[in-house]
Amino acid sequence: MSEPRSLSAAAPGDAIQLDSYWPYQVTVLADLISRRTAEIVRREGDLNLSQWRVLAAIAERPGRTAVEVVAMTPMDKGIVSRATKALLLAGLLVREASQVDGRVSHLYLTDKGDALYQRLRPHVEAVAQAASAVLAPSGQAEFCALVRQLADAMPATPETR
Repeated sequence: MSEPRSLSAAAPGDAIQLDSYWPYQVTVLADLISRRTAEIVRREGDLNLSQWRVLAAIAERPGRTAVEVVAMTPMDKGIVSRATKALLLAGLLVREASQVDGRVSHLYLTDKGDALYQRLRPHVEAVAQAASAVLAPSGQAEFCALVRQLADAMPATPETR
């Protein structure tokens, strides 16, 4: 029996070598971090990853709006909206109308939300610390700077303009 033939027009030598293609490797790393973080926040806090990201974004800067959370996280507005609604219903966030523009509301952690964030934070940070152990502090700073440079150099897509 003969081996199945590839329907691809590209010759095998022309294919992207994924083990040395940095965009693929960054995606693999991000996926590993996301999966481990999701497991931690589910097990320790009964949250999904989207809810954790919203909680962390509000903890980082209390008073953010949902639009600001969308802008600084890798989530679309529908996912942020559902996560925010769940966190509000769970009593982990409160929403306050803006004093400047009543159409805008700001999000804040409740005492319960802050307590959960403080409980989860060391577990989540441990994921990055374990991976960072292979880098010296100067290497960590350099890695972050390189990632920011690469992100800034990425061409805009119609959705990000």
